[in-house]
Amino acid sequence: MRTFSPHPLEATAAGLLLVGVAISLQIALSNIILGLAFLVWLGALAFGRAVVKWHLIFVPVTGWVFWSVISALFSTNRSLSLGALDSLLTLILVPMVVSVVNPIRWDRFLGLVAGSSAVSSMVALGQIVINGVDLNHRAPGLFSHYMTFAGWTMAAVLILVGEVLRGNAPRRLRWILPILGLHAVVLSLSLTRNAWVGIAVALGLAAMVWRSRAMLAIPLVVVVAVAVLPAAVRDRVTSIADLEQAANRDRVAMIKAGVAMSADHPWVGVGPEMIEVLYPDYRRSGAVRDRVSHLHCNPVHIAAERGLPALAMYGFLLVIFGVTVVRGLKDPDHPAPAALASCLLAMVGLTVAGLFEYNWGDSEIWIVTLFVLAVPAALEARPPGPRKK
Repeated sequence: MRTFSPHPLEATAAGLLLVGVAISLQIALSNIILGLAFLVWLGALAFGRAVVKWHLIFVPVTGWVFWSVISALFSTNRSLSLGALDSLLTLILVPMVVSVVNPIRWDRFLGLVAGSSAVSSMVALGQIVINGVDLNHRAPGLFSHYMTFAGWTMAAVLILVGEVLRGNAPRRLRWILPILGLHAVVLSLSLTRNAWVGIAVALGLAAMVWRSRAMLAIPLVVVVAVAVLPAAVRDRVTSIADLEQAANRDRVAMIKAGVAMSADHPWVGVGPEMIEVLYPDYRRSGAVRDRVSHLHCNPVHIAAERGLPALAMYGFLLVIFGVTVVRGLKDPDHPAPAALASCLLAMVGLTVAGLFEYNWGDSEIWIVTLFVLAVPAALEARPPGPRKK
């Protein structure tokens, strides 16, 4: 009986990749580790110790890269737009994930992301205790910005919820549930509405799809939480649909400005990094800020910055992801249904939150987003992992 083992080069690349994604809350260190993972992975490919199996997800990723370059070339400030394309290197994550991730490595990632997110939330809780629940002093955890903290932590929460709902290792609940409790408290006190909405929609989907009895307790928990949480939290909840609230009014004005940019530049947009430069020319009545660096809405920002073809690539990527997940969930022999559930819930949360915040352009969140997008393709393209024959 022979046991299959991964080659050290391929295994090292996979380990570095998982660590780099899990600690993307510290973006500089994460980039170094992911860079090392890429170099080791290239070595594994060169020596035939790793392969990249074809998947349809590569089409929208390649299309995004191609159209981003086209958009930059047609920008009125070509040097600025071309210089912003260095972020496209992050997309190398997609073929890397498809190449090396399997169910066993996904399980390792769960532990890594649970640990790093728990540390960040504990830091954030300390910041809240010191500064209070205050819009002017919102907790960033280990991140540079509170919005990035909330969005990244939201993704981690939904990844862990997927394991709770569909996982087959009850012992994991002993450490997952306390971490989810910590995250629930901290995110509630973060006053970050897009993360709340993203989690609410993702949990609603989970309740409809899997009909878990545990999900029935969520409405009761929400009612109790709203009753006992500070008034600042209740005020933020009630302000979500208030169009007279300053931040909401500003977002509506940004959407109108983005639509106008798209109307003037439907094919190539205004160019990468040009939103902030041109926003004053498109600023609409009701806007609170004179300048903004992004338009707080993924579809609007993408269309305005890179054109409708880029928006089509973004939509196509989500469709390919969705089809891959659904196909996997319908397969009774799929090696990791819990991973599919985790990825689905995380992407629903990120996509919904992205309607109110440009998280597609947030480096820390983008790393996790690309990883989650690629994992279902990896699990479809690869065997379950090391096993006896």
